[in-house]
Amino acid sequence: MVPLVIAHRGDSAHRPENTLVSFQSALDVGADLVELDVQRTRDGHVVVLHDVTVDRTTDGNGKITDLTLAQVRALSAGYSERFGSQYAKEKVPTLADALDLLRGRTRVMIEIKKESVGTDDSDDGIEALTVEAVRRVRMAADVVLISFERRALLRCRARAPEIRRGQLFYRAEPEDVVSIAKEVETDLVMPEKGMLSEALRDKLREAGMKIATWVVDDPAELRDLTSFDLYGVGSNCPGILLDALWGRD
Repeated sequence: MVPLVIAHRGDSAHRPENTLVSFQSALDVGADLVELDVQRTRDGHVVVLHDVTVDRTTDGNGKITDLTLAQVRALSAGYSERFGSQYAKEKVPTLADALDLLRGRTRVMIEIKKESVGTDDSDDGIEALTVEAVRRVRMAADVVLISFERRALLRCRARAPEIRRGQLFYRAEPEDVVSIAKEVETDLVMPEKGMLSEALRDKLREAGMKIATWVVDDPAELRDLTSFDLYGVGSNCPGILLDALWGRD
């Protein structure tokens, strides 16, 4: 089985992560899916950002939950530490911006970051706002909502059972992985590559579940993982993996 290649934060080895230019590059190289991260601003907008703060990838500083959308929009998301001034005009996109670009062109994995998950399932919470954005552009069939935070996926299941879910894991026992996946009613399990084992593969196979892992940038490493029957693999270098998988020069 040839695994699907998931562009991790877009074509993030070659463009500033989680930006429209990174997502466009992932489309250009033919990624099967584009993965992105969402956080909630102080004034209740969903933006595409991995970290708790804007410090690493923008020219600003501070926690995303302390900033308004207008303040975030004023920043450059060009990730100058890695790319200099080449992408200085890039902005932190809203989820709506990203979906508008990707709609009809690829499938999308949206990771709900646990830092934005509130104590209650409110209509202005990250889960509700994310579901609303997906439904607004009629992409329910083309989106997978993923998270390490089980509460977030349970809320998504209740609010939008029609949108597929995927449970992320960093470290867990095979039995716990299956149990949690059943609880959130998903057949897609996404363990970090260090978790992969024959025991986990066999447990998931018995449960009828698919495995997608992350992050794999080296084709040789991907070859070493073929025995785990991967459904998908997240990569910062989707073009490189696709070239290797399909024998492209």
